[in-house]
Amino acid sequence: MSVERLEASAVGPPAFEVAPTAQTGEAPRIFDLSSHSRAREALEFGLGVPELGFNIFVVGEDRSGRMTATLDLLTEHAKRLPRPSDWIYLPNFRHPERPRPYRLPAGVGRTFRDRLEALLPALRQALGRAFEAAEFAAHLERESAALQQAMGAAFAELNAFAGKHGYAIERTPQGMALQPQPGNEPETLEKLSDAERQRRLEGLSEVRQRLGVFLQAGRQAELKFADTVREARRQTADAALMPLVDTLGAEFGNYPGLARWIVELRNDLVDHLDLLAGPAETEAARRLAAEQRYAVNLLVDHGEEPHAPVVLEPTPSYENLFGRFEFRFESGIAVTDYRHIRAGALHRANDGILVLRAEAIAEQPMVWGFLKASLRDRCIRIEPPHTGGPPLAGATSPHSILLNVKVVIVGARRWYYTVFSADPDFATYFKIKADIDPEMPAEPQNLALYARLVHYMALRHLPGGIADAAVARLLAEAARWAQHRRKLSARFEQVEDLVAEAAAMARSDGAAKIDAPQVLKMLSVRRLRRSRVEDRTQEAISEGLVLIDTDGTRVGQVNGLTVRDLGDHAFGSPVRISARVQAGRLGIINVERATELGGPIQQKGVYIIGGYLSGCFARRLPLSFSATVTFEQSYGGVEGDSASMGELVAVISALADVPLRQDIAITGSVNQAGESQPIGGAIEKIEGFYRTCAERGLTGRQGVVIPAANAAHVILSEELAAAVADGKFQLWTMHDVHDALELLTGLDPGRGGPDGAFPPGTVMARVEATLDHFDRLLWERGGKAT
Repeated sequence: MSVERLEASAVGPPAFEVAPTAQTGEAPRIFDLSSHSRAREALEFGLGVPELGFNIFVVGEDRSGRMTATLDLLTEHAKRLPRPSDWIYLPNFRHPERPRPYRLPAGVGRTFRDRLEALLPALRQALGRAFEAAEFAAHLERESAALQQAMGAAFAELNAFAGKHGYAIERTPQGMALQPQPGNEPETLEKLSDAERQRRLEGLSEVRQRLGVFLQAGRQAELKFADTVREARRQTADAALMPLVDTLGAEFGNYPGLARWIVELRNDLVDHLDLLAGPAETEAARRLAAEQRYAVNLLVDHGEEPHAPVVLEPTPSYENLFGRFEFRFESGIAVTDYRHIRAGALHRANDGILVLRAEAIAEQPMVWGFLKASLRDRCIRIEPPHTGGPPLAGATSPHSILLNVKVVIVGARRWYYTVFSADPDFATYFKIKADIDPEMPAEPQNLALYARLVHYMALRHLPGGIADAAVARLLAEAARWAQHRRKLSARFEQVEDLVAEAAAMARSDGAAKIDAPQVLKMLSVRRLRRSRVEDRTQEAISEGLVLIDTDGTRVGQVNGLTVRDLGDHAFGSPVRISARVQAGRLGIINVERATELGGPIQQKGVYIIGGYLSGCFARRLPLSFSATVTFEQSYGGVEGDSASMGELVAVISALADVPLRQDIAITGSVNQAGESQPIGGAIEKIEGFYRTCAERGLTGRQGVVIPAANAAHVILSEELAAAVADGKFQLWTMHDVHDALELLTGLDPGRGGPDGAFPPGTVMARVEATLDHFDRLLWERGGKAT
């Protein structure tokens, strides 16, 4: 094998063919893209399984439009589902602290509330007419007359008995009073004989006793009359209210539970007639009390919804998800009751779909526990409010509501794998994972739909829309984000950012639509806006503060490539990799690892280098050398193995005492067989070294060598692609370390023969000679390691 040069056509922005697209205001279906097909199938399957636990977690990259696309698909599915039920809370007359919920068809809850509100005034009028009716008054007059007659007869008998004993009973404002008749005055009694006086006093005592009995009988008669009046009022009221309440029952009695409640309502109305009929001066207070006692709390009203709901709850606190109690202050005391229960997102989404953001629910561990319990028990419980002080007056514990909901959580992979999947209960309640691919093949169907999506985005920002040439360039940028010439990134929200910025450029240029020049200008301005750190890094190289050679040759020194990702901007820059060797037994010493600046993957790469060298040379002679390898002027730590090919080349150069070209940078991972392995960030790394060379002056010999497997990942800027086309900058691919050595040294690297020997004069033969020399030195000094 040997290095292969990449042509400009293979490294510039891919020229995707975009068929002319009619610009309409209709949004394309993102889930029709192949990147979303797996997730769409999972969503459709999960939505179709009613059994417990088949809730869904939609996994997708940030800025990939995962929420928008998911909501669109869920809304389409919800249109095929029946209308959701209304839910109301009604008073529990037997246990006021435990109000009960009732489920009604959509729109019926509002109707029932309005009927009951209209019923109360009608009941007042009916009672007023009934109590003012002549029959009711005549009945009470008859009962009163009978009582008066009976009490009058008893009084006459009592008065006659008192008269026989010399006393008369008189009615006074203070009550009944005994008055002595002539001859029975106290002073007269004193003049009588003892026997006569005693006889008359005994008669007085008997009169008083009978008077007490009479008074007690009078009180009993009054109580009996009050009961008679009360029962008469109840019978009259029941007869007056029955037709109205029965009308309510005839309209709503067929709904589960309401027939029984309407019967309880009728009984309670009769038991609390004072709320409907009473003194005129208390009319306002009675009216308010009746409205409060017989109110309907329309918790969820779906009367306006044609199909099942899709509810997105952005802030899933306990109150927002499960509902809450509102309260009012009366005389400084917080008061609440069933009328102040307010619905949460679970209530509104019942019989439909609830959508949550993964990061939002992850921030609410307590709520997450309550949500799992609701899904387990298939019910919604509303807890009384906790104010941190004394319990609220009237606080209730309402009965739970049956839950029939499909929960869909949407979030990035980091949330799925680091937070939710670590919960042992998660797989019980979320059995479906809908995984959105971050990339898609740049095949005709995807390209056509993607182009339609870009057109749709453009029309939202500029009435003239976007030209097809501009669409093609934006698709090329999406391929650049995917870091693959035959793929497109699914980060649609970032694409729309580009469209919005290009639209701003078009407006500033006075253009009616977005065209390719505005897109190129936008990309240039956007890079300039975000590249301050990159500019300072390149400035340090240009001023010699960071030592990088871009011409000449050096032994044991090569230009590696690094990438820094600042979140909104990633850029590459060269770094000097150097190796120094000596006779010894320590093998390769990783300076970064020794100083705790190298991560485990970087150290793994160094171990692999040692394994390759052992496989090449240790079968014929001991590896009697020590080599220090380091990233020069690196102070922030190094991780990854993408520089391991460069490290290997630097060590071989130092062992062979063969200089390496400094006008070529190298990136790539290496395995123990010396084969080149692909790396990430190839675009940024190439552009970073190009910028360093361009600022110093392009010679036509400068360039970058990358693994052959990365050839499809190279999508460079128009400027760099033009430099490659003009022969001012070169790009090569390598298959193994021999390719790299041949390019960087200009010599035959040498491949081992059947006996493991290398051809004389090759790079590998020189390495073997150095190792043999080091081994002899060590044995001449007593074989001691250094």
